[in-house]
Amino acid sequence: MPQSRNLKLIGALVALLGAAAIAFFIFDSDRELEPSRKPLSYEELTGSAFLSAPRDPSKPPEVRELTPPRFVAATSVWGSTGRDLHGRIWVGVSASGPGASAHLHSYTPETDAWRDCGSVVDQLKAARLYSEGEGQIKIHSRIILARDGWLYFASTDEEGEEDDGTALPRWGGHLWRVDPDNCLWQHIKAVPEGLVAVSGIGRYIYALGYWGHVLYQYDTSSGSMKRVKVGSVAGHVSRNFLADVNGHVYVPRLSAKPGAKAQATLVEYDSGLQELASTPLEFYLGDDGPNENHGIIGLSYLPDGRILFTTSHGRLYLIEPGRDKPALVTDLGWFHPGGEAYAPSLFVLGREGLVAGVTDRASRFEWVVFDLNTRITGARPFDTKNLRGVLLFGSMTRDDAGRLYVGGWASAEGDRPRPLIMQVKVPPD
Repeated sequence: MPQSRNLKLIGALVALLGAAAIAFFIFDSDRELEPSRKPLSYEELTGSAFLSAPRDPSKPPEVRELTPPRFVAATSVWGSTGRDLHGRIWVGVSASGPGASAHLHSYTPETDAWRDCGSVVDQLKAARLYSEGEGQIKIHSRIILARDGWLYFASTDEEGEEDDGTALPRWGGHLWRVDPDNCLWQHIKAVPEGLVAVSGIGRYIYALGYWGHVLYQYDTSSGSMKRVKVGSVAGHVSRNFLADVNGHVYVPRLSAKPGAKAQATLVEYDSGLQELASTPLEFYLGDDGPNENHGIIGLSYLPDGRILFTTSHGRLYLIEPGRDKPALVTDLGWFHPGGEAYAPSLFVLGREGLVAGVTDRASRFEWVVFDLNTRITGARPFDTKNLRGVLLFGSMTRDDAGRLYVGGWASAEGDRPRPLIMQVKVPPD
């Protein structure tokens, strides 16, 4: 009997130790799934780098083409950039063709080293969400650092969609997040719409779907998802939208009566997705049709919490968020000194009120600097390194040394497009 009791006690002890080991393993595994660092400052939460302004901002910048990892069917960098807490630059590279897949890359400026963090389709397969023949050719959204330390972005496909808004893309879109320390992806949500843009500061991550400007909100604290249809017409989709530090989000709404021209407003929602205000955007649409207009394209955060954005025709607007009241939206005029120009990139050069970006006007790329205090703007030629077939889409991303990043495409062999990512250095003196 004593020997039997001892054996039982030993067995119980072994079982207890085993359970503790399993519990520790599970806890440790869960801990490993969380990013090691979390953003704390407004600068970190907005993916910004608020550095000193150049002494002579009128000088044209120095431009260097970077060489990201190659993969089959790679096409473009559609303004999909971001940064993490280690100063690494993240880039979404899109592809073309049925069943093709976009890739996510990271770049370390100090060592000029790239890392391919995988393709969307491969991640769908790993998550057992893949359907035979499925493609996800675009990572079009900005790459957003949330309060939980994850980087959030969206992928989408275009197969089967109709430009007039009558048919959704066959494979829809996906909201993702990645641990910047180890390139570990996690799938958040699959939606029927194409997801073209992501925004957010802190707790809430927002994604914009087409058609109809469907807004999704993901709560990084609770894991809950909400949805509201903002509204759009004739296949129009804005390539960007904005969020502020209060968790509010600003999305264009297009509406039109039969036979009348479409009208655009900027709609503000609070963190509960309740509509707070609607501001007319007189210069949002030009003479082109709604489905040929890219809506909000450039955006950037100022150090004091205000937000800038440009429209597809190059009008510059300022948002001043309000804590207990709707934001004030101000029309600042044309970003380019000559008037209308495609202005998809927007960079804050310092705390002195200078912003800059690359514009495309009459097939001529220029470097534009705008003074927010005087509303004086100037343009200089932008060096595209004698490349052919260049299209520069945009970014707001800046590294710790102050260099800027602009994405797009250029012609390769046989005039096929290839991804283009340019590092832009504004001379300090």
